[in-house]
Amino acid sequence: MRDVIRVVLADGHPICVKGVQIEISVADIAQVVACAFNSTELFDILDTHHCDVLVSDYVMSGADFGDGLSMFARIQERYPRLKLVVLTSLDNRIVLQALEALGVRAIVSKGDMPEHLRRALYAAWCGEPYRSPRIQAALESDTAAEHEDPLTRCEVEVVRLFLSGFSLGEIAQKFHRSKQTVSAQKRAAMRKLDVHSDMDLVRYGLRSGLAA
Repeated sequence: MRDVIRVVLADGHPICVKGVQIEISVADIAQVVACAFNSTELFDILDTHHCDVLVSDYVMSGADFGDGLSMFARIQERYPRLKLVVLTSLDNRIVLQALEALGVRAIVSKGDMPEHLRRALYAAWCGEPYRSPRIQAALESDTAAEHEDPLTRCEVEVVRLFLSGFSLGEIAQKFHRSKQTVSAQKRAAMRKLDVHSDMDLVRYGLRSGLAA
C-alpha cells in the first residue's frame, strides 16, 4: 500500500479551507488530517498531529504567532521536517523572494487553477520546488530586479503591517522590538524601494499587491 501524504491546512477564511480540502481530496495520495483558522490553532495542531505537509495562507489575522514570514520562520525552526506549501493571493515579488530565501520551496497563487495545488503538494512532499504560473510570472516580472538591494525579512514584514494599518508602535509590540528599530527598518525598506513618503509607500503597496 502506498504512503498517504498527511496534510494540515491553515487559512483564515473557512470557505477557502473547505475549497482546498475538497481539492486535496481529489488526489487519492493525500489526506487532510486537521484544519486551522489562525496561528494559535495551527501551532496547537502541529504539536499534536503528525503530518507531512502544511498548506498555509500567508496572511492570517490575529492569534499568538502572527502570520507571514515570521510565522513561517518559527514553523521551520520548530518543525524542521515539515514540508511547506504557501497558498496565497499575494503576487508581490519582494514577498515571494523573501519566502524563497527563507526556504519555502512550493508557492501557489490562489489565482491559478486548482491542479497546481496538487502538483505543489506532491512536489513539496518529494522535496522539490514548485511555483504556480502566476508566482513564476511575478518572480520574473522585472529582470532589473536581480540588481536591486533586496529587503530583509524584517523589512518586508514591517512594510506589510504598516500598509495593513498597524502603527509603528503596534508593529514594535508585535515583534518585541523597540519603536526606533521598527522605524529604522521602515526607512531602510523605503530607501531600497525608492519611495520618499508614506503616501508613496501606500501607492507602491497598492500597485504591487503588498498592501493586501
